[in-house]
Amino acid sequence: MSTLNLRLTDQIDRQLSQEAHRENRTRSEVARDALAWYLTEMEKSRFMNQLVEEAREAYSNEDIRREALEIAEEFIPAENEALDAAEGRKIGKSKPGSQSEKWWK
Repeated sequence: MSTLNLRLTDQIDRQLSQEAHRENRTRSEVARDALAWYLTEMEKSRFMNQLVEEAREAYSNEDIRREALEIAEEFIPAENEALDAAEGRKIGKSKPGSQSEKWWK
């Protein structure tokens, strides 16, 4: 394990000490966890920003947009069938809540 020396403002130093005391941990443990959390969040943020930028670029391409719409339209019947199954409906039968079918069956 390596060592890192850094200067803290008085306020951050007090907050770090208070948090370490509350958690019954050392200041180093709290600082390590905080730094690990920060680095993870920054990595997630960069990934999401890259993903959004790539999506924007892709959907500005008319051919990609058209293909995505075609794929989505192909799945509509399957999605509707899955929704009917999840809601307990069968194709060709009345929906739950109609007069001929009780919802508690």
